[in-house]
Amino acid sequence: MVYELKISDNYSDSYWFEYEQSEFSNIDLIQGKKIRLDNPLNFELKKKVSEKKLLSFDYFLSDGPDFISPRLATLLADNKDFLKDVQLLDANVVINGKNYSGFKVLNILRMLSCIDMDKSDSVPILDHLPDGPKRFTQIVFRNDVIEDFYMARCLEYKYCVVISEKLRQLFIENNVKGIEL
Repeated sequence: MVYELKISDNYSDSYWFEYEQSEFSNIDLIQGKKIRLDNPLNFELKKKVSEKKLLSFDYFLSDGPDFISPRLATLLADNKDFLKDVQLLDANVVINGKNYSGFKVLNILRMLSCIDMDKSDSVPILDHLPDGPKRFTQIVFRNDVIEDFYMARCLEYKYCVVISEKLRQLFIENNVKGIEL
């Protein structure tokens, strides 16, 4: 069984971080290749918020890549099989003018064919390329996905990230906040 990785409903719009452009772009992250960084990626939240409430989350959104908390990063870094699917990139975060380290950006290395193209609804992004990249209005996952994985990008739509049942259970058992489970 595969599940789409989605942000939870209780994640406030006030918690969207700004990504400081660096040596690579968001597009580099959807290629499924390891990335070498000389410096951590930087994110800043421009709005004043309750740090305690914000830092209770484990998954964060930005106008660039999404990233995870130090707590979740530690939990995932202890799982060698997870690290076969995902590279953890260092990130620094600024909240209310304070610097925080230990956050990680997920660079997903695994690609997985998992979308049922016959049951899903999509349209070509470019009219003149009907067989080119698609924009999905509804995604239905195939029932016959049997690959052993933790986290992957859908081969049919690289912006869609999926997690396995075993990762979903790990998130539930460890009360991971910010992800729809």
